[in-house]
This record gives sequence, C-alpha cells and structure tokens, in this order.
Amino acid sequence: MNNEEHDPKNIKYGLIVVDSTQEGEMLDILHFVGYWNKPTNVDADSLREELMTDEEFGLTEIAHRLDILPAPDNIVQEYVKEIIENE
Repeated sequence: MNNEEHDPKNIKYGLIVVDSTQEGEMLDILHFVGYWNKPTNVDADSLREELMTDEEFGLTEIAHRLDILPAPDNIVQEYVKEIIENE
C-alpha cells in the first residue's frame, strides 16, 4: 500500500464512542477513529480494549458503559474536513 492510500484525507469510515447513559437526541462524541476500510467487529473490540486500558483517552473509568457505533457519513466528512483545515 502506498502513502496516498493512507492519507487522512482519504478516510471513508469511522467509529464513534458515545456514553450510553447520555440522554437526548444529540449525543456527545467522546472519541472518533477514522478508517480507510469499513471497520470490523475486531476493530470495535480493539478500540474498546484500548479505551478500557489506555488512560491517555481519559475514559477508563466509564469505558464499561460506552457504546461504539459506526460513524454516519456526515460525521466522517466533518472529521476529515477538520484534519484538512489543521494541516
């Protein structure tokens, strides 16, 4: 694979992490991970493990109640746009 394939501008999929106890229609996205290929259950499981063990994310205390969901296209596009603007 070449570097162009793994350019952050080419991210097409994502997983978002939300707090399952949050109420309302607009959930806060606590974490986003972008993918070039459609993420699998293994990717979601790896992300959950990382959130439970890596204190850098600041979510270890609540990781047990977090939901990991496929990111809607508009969310993926928003994050890609933010990456491009911050280059």
